[in-house]
Amino acid sequence: MDWQSGLVIAALLLAAVAYFKSRRPWLARIERKSLITTNEAEFFGRLQKGVPACHVFPQLSFAAFMTDDGKLFRNARWKVRARFDRKIADFVICDRVSLKILAIVELDDRMHDAHADRQRDQLTQAAGYTTFRFTARNKPSVSELAERFSSLR
Repeated sequence: MDWQSGLVIAALLLAAVAYFKSRRPWLARIERKSLITTNEAEFFGRLQKGVPACHVFPQLSFAAFMTDDGKLFRNARWKVRARFDRKIADFVICDRVSLKILAIVELDDRMHDAHADRQRDQLTQAAGYTTFRFTARNKPSVSELAERFSSLR
C-alpha cells in the first residue's frame, strides 16, 4: 500500500469516528420545551382573571375532550380519530366544580391558516363545543374577556 492509499484510509477512519461520535441515542435528542409561548402566557393570565369562577387549561389535546361515537368498526374509528387526535387547543375553559367544558379558546397569530382554523372549528362544533378565536395582535382585555364569557355555564 502506498502512502496515498494509507492517507485515504486514515481520512475515512477519522470521518467514520467523527460520524459515530456525533450520533447520540434518540433519548439524548429530547429536550425541554415551554408549555406555552410568552404571548400565550400573558393571555392565559388575562383569561384566568377574566373567568375566575372557571379553570383554564392551556395546551389541551383534542383527544382529551373528543372521541368517536363508538359505532364504527375499528379501522373506521381510527380514521375518525386521526382527524383530531394530534390537534391541540390553546386553552380550554371548564366549570371549576364539574370540570364541564364551557368553551375552547384559540389565540391566532399571523401564521394561522383561516381554512385550517375553520376545519378545526367544525371538529369542535361537531363534538358540541364552542370555540372563541382571538387575534394575538388585538387580544381582549380582562374586562372584555369577563364580559364575553359571562354567559358561560
